[in-house]
Amino acid sequence: MIIGSGVGGSIAAFRLAEAGVENVVLERGRRWPVTPAGDTFPAFPSPDSRLVWLDDDSTPLPAAGGPLLSLVRRALSAALPRSTGLLEVNAQDGVVILSGAGVGGGTLVYGGVLAQPRRDVFQRLFPPELDYDEFDRVYYPRARERLVAEPFPDDLLAREPYRSNRLWSLAAARSGLPTETIVGNFDFDTVRGELDGARRASAVIGQYHFTGCNSGAKMSVDRTYLARAEASGKTTVQALHRATHVSRDRTGLYRVIAERLEEDGTAVERLVFVCDRLIFAAGVHTPRMLLTARETGALPRLHESIGKGWGSNGDHLTMIRTSPVPVGAPQGGPPAVLVRNSDGTAGVMHSPMPFPVGPRLLTCLGMGIPDRFGQWTMTADGKTKLIWRAEFDATSRRAVDDIVRHVARYVPGGRPVTPDPPHHPIVAHAVGGAVLGRSTDAYGRLLGHSGLYCLDGALMPGSTGAVNPALTIAAVVERCLDHIITDFTRTR
Repeated sequence: MIIGSGVGGSIAAFRLAEAGVENVVLERGRRWPVTPAGDTFPAFPSPDSRLVWLDDDSTPLPAAGGPLLSLVRRALSAALPRSTGLLEVNAQDGVVILSGAGVGGGTLVYGGVLAQPRRDVFQRLFPPELDYDEFDRVYYPRARERLVAEPFPDDLLAREPYRSNRLWSLAAARSGLPTETIVGNFDFDTVRGELDGARRASAVIGQYHFTGCNSGAKMSVDRTYLARAEASGKTTVQALHRATHVSRDRTGLYRVIAERLEEDGTAVERLVFVCDRLIFAAGVHTPRMLLTARETGALPRLHESIGKGWGSNGDHLTMIRTSPVPVGAPQGGPPAVLVRNSDGTAGVMHSPMPFPVGPRLLTCLGMGIPDRFGQWTMTADGKTKLIWRAEFDATSRRAVDDIVRHVARYVPGGRPVTPDPPHHPIVAHAVGGAVLGRSTDAYGRLLGHSGLYCLDGALMPGSTGAVNPALTIAAVVERCLDHIITDFTRTR
């Protein structure tokens, strides 16, 4: 059994199906099938109740700090009733975490960037058992191929919706910093179809990030790895099934209690699944579920490091004001060019956003290496709480700002917008909490309980090396499965 259908869960399902092993995937969210009508996903921003996942654990704003914010928060809660929407907004003390909800997990809402970290940075973060040369030769190429990856094509930059991407790309090339064309999880022929009117305009108007892509250009894992797993007849996906409790009985079997949900979030049935091998691939929620299971005695022998090593991946959002040069709105995505600093410890891309940023602004998303990492803990009322502060990312933020300031010199009229560090920064690439080689062995087997695995972004050491996490998560999970697949194929 697999909990979660994002990158890790979908790869696990595919590899098990490929090996002839029947498996069940539990996914709390709904299916989001792309159809010719081009109306699968809600537009962003939008009051549409399909946009935001809202339950007792998810809130659209951080804790209220005054009467006005309290009023706004109450108004939003009233306007957005409980829903199994696409984007989960989880506000913790000091940070707001964004994640996907639905069959396909985070790949439904991510920007589709499949960037590879530099060797030195990878070796600094990951345990020595992970050989970068092997990843560069085997696992990164395999992951790119199976995720359906393609470099951003030059011809798109000449089209009008890509004026902002073109401006960023020219400035990056002139800056003298290391730059590279971004490999993206997109079918760019479909993007060209959008431009020619044959497909619903989506990526070309910035509707690809924080929401789905109604044209079908973004190749989320429900359409790649997971689709192949289901086509084999070996994988069954149970959508709208939220795992709430995991334990192990006296015979060594795992018991997963799940709620079957209606699309409005109402729990209509309580189910118990029993299995001899269980894979956690619930992304942001994996360390929280594992910590709860350990602290409540359901899985008491889990390692003491569970919940530790959580990181923001060094996410930092900033902007360049381009006055007097207009960059156009809306801005076409996905990102085209990644700029790194000389040692690869920070990277920045222009990320066209699906909201009106204005005709003279370039939104820049950067990532770096956090100074410190956070930790999930249990509260007195039995809930999980993240201990993390924005200053843990101070070095990363400075490194990203340095890149943005340098590139801005080569943008006509360019001027970086560098606001004060936010009290509640938004993190779109949360990773860690069940770190490979600490909470698990070198292949994702969770320490303390046989037949129990973590195969998702929780394995990452709080960072994936100043790049978007998806490709590295996929490569690490592929490597893990190369070594543990026989755990599932041999007779127990």
